[in-house]
Amino acid sequence: MQIHGHLPHLSGVGSDARQVLAAHFLRDCDHVVEIGSHSRPILSFLTHAPSSVMSVDPKSVAYESFELNGKPCHVRHIPKKFQEVEFDYQPGTYGLVMLGYSLKSFGARDPLGEMLFSLIDNAKTVIVDYTPGLERAVSQIPAVIERPGLETVCKLEMRLFDPEITDTPFAERRFHVLKPVHQSS
Repeated sequence: MQIHGHLPHLSGVGSDARQVLAAHFLRDCDHVVEIGSHSRPILSFLTHAPSSVMSVDPKSVAYESFELNGKPCHVRHIPKKFQEVEFDYQPGTYGLVMLGYSLKSFGARDPLGEMLFSLIDNAKTVIVDYTPGLERAVSQIPAVIERPGLETVCKLEMRLFDPEITDTPFAERRFHVLKPVHQSS
């Protein structure tokens, strides 16, 4: 188990619940793309056998492997901002997961831009979790969850009672699962 540094909201059972839920909704995705994994990528929560898993976060530790749960899988942890990474997945083949959504600009590049919207619009499944107590997240979330062509298939409002966060804004969570409109029927 990894140490979660100065982010206590990543060390409680509530964080595990968010990861388990996300992994559940990614089961039918051949590729998993995670933005903002920090030191707690979704990797150890996945139960299916995707072809690849890429976690991108400037605070993560670089890592590469070609196996997941004893099966072939190209696993990469990339310590960069997502705006610095090239994503070359076929539309409809990957799940995009952004737990603890809190994207920041990269130089003059706004996090809400063509790169992020392209990733969202071409994903098979989009999962986003955020705290309504973080203004940066709250101001950006509508542009993510209200994308044309996507619909919400699951929305959860959670209150986490982990001692590390119970009296902080991080205890309140919103968890959304989105899919293309044509896919959910």
